[in-house]
Amino acid sequence: MVSSSSKQRQTGEATTNVEVTYEGEEHQSTQSRGKSIDANASASGVSSQSMKVKKTVVPRSGVWSHYTRTKDSRDKCICHYCQKVFSCATKSGTSNLQKHLTICKEYQTWLTSQGKNQTQINTEGNLKSSKVPEAVFREASNELIVLAELPLSFVESMAWKHFCRKVNLYKPHSRRTASRDIVEMFVHKKTALKNLLHTTKQRVSLTTDIWVSQVTGASYMVVTAHFIDASWQLNKLIIGL
Repeated sequence: MVSSSSKQRQTGEATTNVEVTYEGEEHQSTQSRGKSIDANASASGVSSQSMKVKKTVVPRSGVWSHYTRTKDSRDKCICHYCQKVFSCATKSGTSNLQKHLTICKEYQTWLTSQGKNQTQINTEGNLKSSKVPEAVFREASNELIVLAELPLSFVESMAWKHFCRKVNLYKPHSRRTASRDIVEMFVHKKTALKNLLHTTKQRVSLTTDIWVSQVTGASYMVVTAHFIDASWQLNKLIIGL
């Protein structure tokens, strides 16, 4: 027979073993939670690194106003004047680009045309500025359309834009602007003609003529005034259309 004391000792040992088992399971669960926390921390670190966006470095050198990086590679750039391609790696600097500007003939020509105090001799032997103002360029473009009987869309054509860019002229204006300018020019010319005929008080001979536009094919009747000025020069002016 087993005594009651021995039974109590066996029961106590079993209880101790059970408690040890529970403590071991709790230790293992604590370790597993620690691993999961580490895994979550590492995963959040990877996700935060993947969420970082590369910053675009803004070029600080003034030489980049004369060059443009190519679309295929940021390590290549094109000169705005001679259209040559150069290497422009970030680590290499811009000394080669600055050196090219000193020998680029197209850039030197553009630089000379930008001179504010540059002058030239006109047909009368007087000095005048060689830099044509944008207003004069715009007026000359409108007169070209009228004299050559060109369509208003000519100022927006690829040929005219290429010509202006090739000779370093201003950017051409639109056809709507050209149409508005031509109407205003006609009004001013008409007013000046009335003032001329009113002040000189000369006899005028009127003639009529019909001509066909080569562009639209429309027929027009023109009234022309002929007169002799104070210098005995024959003049003719269109006073009606």
